[in-house]
Amino acid sequence: MKSAVSVPAVGIEAEPKQTLRSQLAEYVSQQPASKQTFHKWMGILEVASLAIPVGVFAIALYLSFRWTVVPTNAIPVAWFCVPLSFTPFLILVGLHAIVLQAFPPNNLMGKTLRVYPPSGGQLGKELQFRVGRQAVLWGWGLIVTALIAAVFWGAFVWAVWSVDMTMISALVQVLGVLLAVGIVVSIAMSVFQKLSRS
Repeated sequence: MKSAVSVPAVGIEAEPKQTLRSQLAEYVSQQPASKQTFHKWMGILEVASLAIPVGVFAIALYLSFRWTVVPTNAIPVAWFCVPLSFTPFLILVGLHAIVLQAFPPNNLMGKTLRVYPPSGGQLGKELQFRVGRQAVLWGWGLIVTALIAAVFWGAFVWAVWSVDMTMISALVQVLGVLLAVGIVVSIAMSVFQKLSRS
């Protein structure tokens, strides 16, 4: 069974190399007016929610430059809040995908997200446009992932602010293991991709 539903499978005549933007536009144009209005408003909310990470980044940068006059633990807390600040955007995108039943539900996700699953012997594929049940599952997956990441980075913020060295040590070990696994998997997939091409 294919892991992605292509646009032609839902009744839209599409060219094989059609972009995510045009696939989404065609899909939305076939939806009822209420879903089209929802899509429009969610797009506005998603872009507006990106102001949160921009503001948090600016505050973290400001505190870093003013390091002599701010509390010592305020600077790392501000920087740990940067990944935490993307949570509202990711939750909105997940909700958008669930209701619209299309993933990615906006052009921002389609441009920035690349997926590297070993599906069908192909690696490094661009994110595919999904509709129906699979899009809903991707939406829920995005929300759950965003909440797990928020809990992790929120724990870092709390541990640094309260100077809980035991908790900081445990979180750094978890982060180190995650990074190590990510690096090893990335290298292995890169080697496998190069070997499969030759």
